[in-house]
Amino acid sequence: MERLLERRPLLPAEHQAPPATVCVTGAAGFIGSRIVARLLAAGHTVHATRRAAGDDAPTIAALQELPGAAERLRWFEANLTREGSFDAAVGGCRYVIHTAGVVDVSAPPSKGYERVIKPTLLGIANVLGAVNRSPSVEKVVLTSSMAAMSADFAEADKGHVYSEKDWNLAFPRETKDAYFAAKAVAEMQAWSIAGQQDRWRLVAICPATVYGPLLARSPGMGSTPALKKLLDGSFWPFVAPLGLGTVDIDDVAAAHCLAMVQPEASGRYVLWERACLMTEVAAILREEFPAYCVPPLSAPLWLSVPVLILSRTLNYRWIKRMWKRKARVDSSRALKELGLGQFIPLRQTLKDLFSRLIELGILKRMPAGSSKSKKERPAVAAIPAAAASLPATTPSAGAAGAAVVGAAKATVEAVAPSSGGSKKAA
Repeated sequence: MERLLERRPLLPAEHQAPPATVCVTGAAGFIGSRIVARLLAAGHTVHATRRAAGDDAPTIAALQELPGAAERLRWFEANLTREGSFDAAVGGCRYVIHTAGVVDVSAPPSKGYERVIKPTLLGIANVLGAVNRSPSVEKVVLTSSMAAMSADFAEADKGHVYSEKDWNLAFPRETKDAYFAAKAVAEMQAWSIAGQQDRWRLVAICPATVYGPLLARSPGMGSTPALKKLLDGSFWPFVAPLGLGTVDIDDVAAAHCLAMVQPEASGRYVLWERACLMTEVAAILREEFPAYCVPPLSAPLWLSVPVLILSRTLNYRWIKRMWKRKARVDSSRALKELGLGQFIPLRQTLKDLFSRLIELGILKRMPAGSSKSKKERPAVAAIPAAAASLPATTPSAGAAGAAVVGAAKATVEAVAPSSGGSKKAA
């Protein structure tokens, strides 16, 4: 645990800030738990909220082992959709960091509003309602997203550099992608509520896709499950060249804490270490973890669509949106004004992330110096077993339809192991 916290040591502004009582919503989540650990290290008292589901016990146990947790960490059950649910946790706090939210990028269009958008907006209203009822609160730090700035990085002219000035205004037609719509309208709603009073101030943190080592083996793994499939053979031998922006979990946690304690912090802050393709991520992993089945081939679109949909990794619209797209984003404001200085490089993030997965037993540990031979590598792990019996069409594939599915079935037949042995993938 100490080694994880040393990845991004407390910065001067965090050391110098006087101890305060801070409410962190979603405190057992991927981002929230790292913020709690950082706040405890800085001497703050934390009112941490969690769901009543009980699937976050490993993370809570890990946090309770931290120095000062027994005296300065209190847990409260809270529900995003229930009015008054956050009142007890927020009461008496000087700061509130709202990380709780709904992360569901595969919700079908017919259920997107009920499963993602509605609870997200109710959460904003209920948390900020509790803030308005607690006279002690001076500042709220909101975990927003790059999704609140752009739906697909295609709204502006080619070459446009995205920054805090940009807003995702496509959300009325993006309700089929509920996650993007929810992030956009949630931040707008938060600014609207904040603008109706002058007692407390709002700061929004807008990170790219967040990766990094986990505190514990827990469902609160953020974006890790999808990335894990690059190392466990699930997608062998293909990786889809999807574009994404990345940032390290400890940079995200530090940014929230710095925005909280620095009086001059205001407005929005983009956190974006770099833009890359998943094929570039795979290349780094092949170098750092040569014993694992990291896909060496770039998958075509017709194959990526059914594989990613059937594995419940992404939906068709998101695949099309980010296919080979690398956005240009300016995150200099966060580096300079918050005092982050520089971001943890992606290679270090990936190395630490997967080393931690191995340490936790989430990934099988390979013997030192070992390297899987071609015969040991899965022949068709890139295509889930369900793909072998795909229907003639699939609604999730949208316009791709029968052509996409037909091509996938042909690939399955070409590379799937037969009763007499395995065929080699082309």
